[in-house]
Amino acid sequence: MCEWHDVFQPIFQVDKDLNPSVDHYEMLLRDQNGKFPIDDFFRVIGTEEDNQQWIQTESQALAKVFKAYPNIHVNLNIEPIQFTYLSVWDFLKQTYDRYGQKVIIEITERQLQAGSIGGKYFDRSFQRIHDLGFKIALDDVDSGSNSFSFVSHHLDQISIIKLSLLIFDDISTETMIQFIDAWVAFAKEKHLSVVLEAVRSKEIAQRYAGNKNIYQQGYYWEKGLELKDMPEEI
Repeated sequence: MCEWHDVFQPIFQVDKDLNPSVDHYEMLLRDQNGKFPIDDFFRVIGTEEDNQQWIQTESQALAKVFKAYPNIHVNLNIEPIQFTYLSVWDFLKQTYDRYGQKVIIEITERQLQAGSIGGKYFDRSFQRIHDLGFKIALDDVDSGSNSFSFVSHHLDQISIIKLSLLIFDDISTETMIQFIDAWVAFAKEKHLSVVLEAVRSKEIAQRYAGNKNIYQQGYYWEKGLELKDMPEEI
């Protein structure tokens, strides 16, 4: 049995004067060393029986964070392969019944982990999450499997797209900005919110400050916080 817990990384709305205010948090799974347990995690979610550990960990994390901060909103990360488990759907229904839209479902970029579930099943899963009442955030749309065509296909279900800036480390800031601006323009046209992930510089933080449809997340602002380290008043 792995010893896991969640930390909570703030996602900020930033005004034109670079004053940040927390809009919501992303739940990030961590092991005893404060790292994402990548090997154990993918082993555990490989079967429905073992996946009960993930359900238990996230259920406990949600209960604790909402007991301490009943008015916040959090993103819960889910891998596509987990959609094949009936117990996950039971967990999602119970979660929505308990917390409503205070929980946002963040679907990771690892679409190919869906494996044999197939594209049609994956599409139905998107619709089923939407029908439960959840808002959906699509992670790493610029770098993973969640390509432009994939996002376009799911516009009726998606509320938020998240752009990771990590893949732009080897190119100029000017080129990175062109990529970001293209996605921001697309999101504006399609009435989607944008979260810029891995914001690490004042230049990027300042350029996209003051836009109410753009949120910022990253070490420039704040790392993931243990529950005990979160602000007393949120």
